[in-house]
Amino acid sequence: MTQLPKISVSVKAAIVHNGEILLLSYDDSDDGGDFHYNLPGGKAVEGESLRDAVVRKVLQETGLNVRTVRELFVVEYVPGQYGFDLGPQHKTQHNFLAEITDGNTEPRMSDPIDPMQVGFEWVPLADLPGKHLLPKVNQPLLDSLANPRDILVDRW
Repeated sequence: MTQLPKISVSVKAAIVHNGEILLLSYDDSDDGGDFHYNLPGGKAVEGESLRDAVVRKVLQETGLNVRTVRELFVVEYVPGQYGFDLGPQHKTQHNFLAEITDGNTEPRMSDPIDPMQVGFEWVPLADLPGKHLLPKVNQPLLDSLANPRDILVDRW
């Protein structure tokens, strides 16, 4: 019997408020990288639903209380297809639209602080195409935000 692959599953939140999206800014220049943005989020844990993982990771990374609205799209990294640029781990990233539930829109740094993270920025959606977002999902993100369909069927 063939062994099933070990796949890392992560979640990200597109938090949109008043026509702006929250981006986390990072400076990886000390590790050979560069300045870029990420959506808030991180790895799901075994036994946790993807929607619950979004809420947990956003709270941990930003201090913001959110709820998921819908899944937007999935990004997959298959190491062999990308020259192992991001390491040997097969990964999927589930991106969700999320909304703030309590009116607080002021993010705070995570605890413990990520040494690569330098801040937060509410970016107008119209400016998103010009931002260095990793992974490079600027246009799929905008396209998915414009399509109100939830692609995740989370009922078996």
